Amino acid sequence: MSMMNLKVGKMKRYSNEYLIEEIQLLAKRLGHTPRAKDFKHYNTASSRFGSWKNFIEAAGLPAHKARKTKSINSRYELAKAAQEQAMTLRRAPSSYEFKYTHIVYEYFSSWDEFIKFTGLKPKERILKNKKEYAPEELVTVVRVVEADLGRIPKCHEVPYGIYTAVRKQYGGWKSFLFKEGFSEKAPTINNNIHKKKTLEN
Repeated sequence: MSMMNLKVGKMKRYSNEYLIEEIQLLAKRLGHTPRAKDFKHYNTASSRFGSWKNFIEAAGLPAHKARKTKSINSRYELAKAAQEQAMTLRRAPSSYEFKYTHIVYEYFSSWDEFIKFTGLKPKERILKNKKEYAPEELVTVVRVVEADLGRIPKCHEVPYGIYTAVRKQYGGWKSFLFKEGFSEKAPTINNNIHKKKTLEN
């Protein structure tokens, strides 16, 4: 059988109903209308319906709208978005609720790995729009980021909720790094106080 016959045979194997059902299931899983790159039968669907846009319309899915939100360019921005949504939900968002789920899998191998990176716990309630972290939890999350970067992370490179908790519990990022053994350099504010006392003496 020629390559052309194989290709035609493959296209015939998938009925229009099958393709529409598959794209609708994918849309439900992602929480939004899939883009062409998300759908494994993109070529077949586009050829069958004349274009990707026609196929989306035939499936009864809304057309893509221009994004009004800031694009996500790193795992840290993803984690920050999840932390912010968790503050509203008062719990960690599920993969069906998170609007950037489709991007999560570009940086993480699973949803559980992503949630672990954010420092959130799926079944834990966040009370008073604040999540309390034990010092060990903060250290663990920062160690993960440190291992990923290959160096001590800066404050803006850790999940937003982690940084907020660090500021609240340690007074500042450098104080946290010094106290928890990430850095041997004492906080600048302490050095200034020491210098001031020396000058006074």
